Amino acid sequence: MQLSVSEYAEARGISRQRALALINSGQIKARRIGHSWAIDQLEVSHRPAISRPLSPKVARLIIAALSSEEVELDAQERYFLSRYRDRLRSDPSPLPLLHSWLRSRQIRVVDVAANAADIAEVSSDHRVVASGISDARAGLSSAREFEGYVAAAALEGFMHDNLLLESDAPNIRLHVVEQLPAAPIPLGFVIADLIDWNRPREDGRARELLEGVQWRP
Repeated sequence: MQLSVSEYAEARGISRQRALALINSGQIKARRIGHSWAIDQLEVSHRPAISRPLSPKVARLIIAALSSEEVELDAQERYFLSRYRDRLRSDPSPLPLLHSWLRSRQIRVVDVAANAADIAEVSSDHRVVASGISDARAGLSSAREFEGYVAAAALEGFMHDNLLLESDAPNIRLHVVEQLPAAPIPLGFVIADLIDWNRPREDGRARELLEGVQWRP
């Protein structure tokens, strides 16, 4: 279902001007139809940003920290990473903050539809790495939907070969990145992807995973 800018603004409880600003900044997906914008109803559930995204490099460092990965850091990187870590640990509501910071971990998100019977085959394609709701550590895996990462250079072929089409009723979410992460994907990606859904079940699991992170000194 498609919403007008005014309908979206009313559903989100924001002004029409704010909704237009979100479209222009790319924070919500919309397509131009004549002189008007059409917004997918799914965008209503997307979590709004509360701050600017970090640079892709810093976002990757935070993901590495959330994944308890050992990464070589210079003195400046170590300083800034410790500040972000301390802010996260002290914030009573860290999920919106992480959502805002880590938006730069990907180029874009593509929501597509596939035959439910083909989900298993799609998820086993070597060009995609499972994450978010489809990662085993999330404990939310479903045979009816899939979430994963695909390299930008492989996206067109991946969608064509798996008969995937952008849809108003998607059951596959693809995070498009420059370089495909290795499988199993680092835990930081899983946490970030769960947060992006902005749904109680995913938020609850993201909090549990975040609380279990072993931060390196």
